[in-house]
Amino acid sequence: MHLIIEKGKDVGKEIAVPSGGMKFGRSPANDFVLADPKVMLFQGRFFFKSDDTLWVTDFSAQEKTTVGGIPVDEHQLAVGELVEVGDTAFRVIHIKPGSGNKTPSKTAESETEEIDLGFKPEKKGRVKKDGEKKSTLMHRVLQVVTVLLVLMVLAVATQVFLSSEPAAAVDAPEVKNLSLVYECVRGSSKNIFRYYLELTDDGTASIQINDLNNRHISKSVNVPAKELETFSRRLGGSGFFEIDRDYIVKAPNRYEMVDIAIYRNGEFNQVKVLNRQLPSEIKSAVSILEEFVSDELDVPFTLLEEPETLLRYAGESFRLGQARFNERDVSPGYLAESVKHFQSAMMYLETLEPKPELFTKAVEKMEQAKAEQDARYKDFMFNAERAIRLGDWREASKYLRILAELIPDRKDERYEIISAKQLEVEENLR
Repeated sequence: MHLIIEKGKDVGKEIAVPSGGMKFGRSPANDFVLADPKVMLFQGRFFFKSDDTLWVTDFSAQEKTTVGGIPVDEHQLAVGELVEVGDTAFRVIHIKPGSGNKTPSKTAESETEEIDLGFKPEKKGRVKKDGEKKSTLMHRVLQVVTVLLVLMVLAVATQVFLSSEPAAAVDAPEVKNLSLVYECVRGSSKNIFRYYLELTDDGTASIQINDLNNRHISKSVNVPAKELETFSRRLGGSGFFEIDRDYIVKAPNRYEMVDIAIYRNGEFNQVKVLNRQLPSEIKSAVSILEEFVSDELDVPFTLLEEPETLLRYAGESFRLGQARFNERDVSPGYLAESVKHFQSAMMYLETLEPKPELFTKAVEKMEQAKAEQDARYKDFMFNAERAIRLGDWREASKYLRILAELIPDRKDERYEIISAKQLEVEENLR
C-alpha cells in the first residue's frame, strides 16, 4: 500500500497505486472516486515515473491539491508527506511500485513458488532419496488434482454465465422495493404546519407543505434509479428498522409530531414521536429524508419556519448571491453559486403572499446571473472544442476544468456534456 486516507469520508482506507497510475476526483470515471463536494470532478493523479519515484499531479485550476500545505501542479512524493485536497488528506506510507506492478526479479523467486505439474525433467546434480521421491510424487499428484478441480469449477461457472439472461450480468440493484410516508406536524397557538412526503414503489416522490397562513407547496418528481439506490442504502443503515417502539409524551399547548413508515426490501417499520426530542436513530432517518427532499425535489425543510424567519433566510441568501456575483471574475464557480443563492432566496419567499419586494429583486438577479453563466459556457465550450479539434489536449483540459466549475449541477444537461468531453481528453492525455 502506498497511501492511507487520514481525513475525509474514507478515513483509514489504504490505497495501492497501480503501475499505470491512479486518477482521483469526484467523477465516477476516476480510478479512485472521492465523495468530497470540495474536490473537482477530475482532481489529479498519483503515478510512478520511469525511475520508480511516486509523484502527484494536479488537474484543477481552482481547488488545488496541496502537499505539506503548499499548492502543487506536479510534485515528487516522499514517505510521510501529506497530500490534501478539499476535506480529504492522503498520507504517503510507501513510495516504490509494489510487486504487482513489475515482473518479479530473480531475488523474489524464493517467495514465488512455481507450480510444477510433474512434466519438467528433473534437475541433474543430486540423486533423490526414496523418501524425497515419494514426497515429490505426492506433491505433484496434489498439484494436478488441484488444477483439475479449478478447471472444472471454471467450466461450470462459464456454463452458468452463458446460459443466464444478459440482464443478470448487470449489477443487481439494491432497491427491490422501497416506499415510505413521512409526516411532520407542528402546532402552536399561532399556526399549524404540516409537512408530508410520500415515495411510491415506482420511484415517484411527492411533497406537500401546508399551514393556516395559506402557504401551500405541492411538488412531485420521478427519482432516478441511481439516487433511489443510494437513498435506500442510507435508510437501511440508519438504525430505523431496529426501533421497536413509539415515543409519545402528552403536553398541554404543544403538538410536535413526526410519523415515519418505511417499507424496504420486504422489511417494514413505523415509528411515531410526539412532543419529545427525536431519538438518535429517528434523527438520523429524518436527516436522510429531509436531505433527499432537498436534493431531489428542491424543497428544504426550513420552509416550515415562520414568515419572519423565512424573510431573514431569504435576505441572507440574497446577500450571498450578490457577493458571489460581484466576485464572478475571481472564480468560474462563483457565477453558479450566485445563481443558487438567488434561487434559494426565491424559494424561501415562494410561499409568502403577497410577495415581498425582495422576491422580485431575487428573480431579476438570478436571471442576470444565469444569462452571464450561459454566455460564458458558450465561449469556454467553443475554445475547448477548438482545442480538441487541433489535438491540443492540455489546452482543452484547461477549458473543460473551468467549464466543470462553471456548471457544477449534475441535473444540468450541460454537466453531462462537459463530463463526456473530459473523459475523451483524459484518454488522450495518458
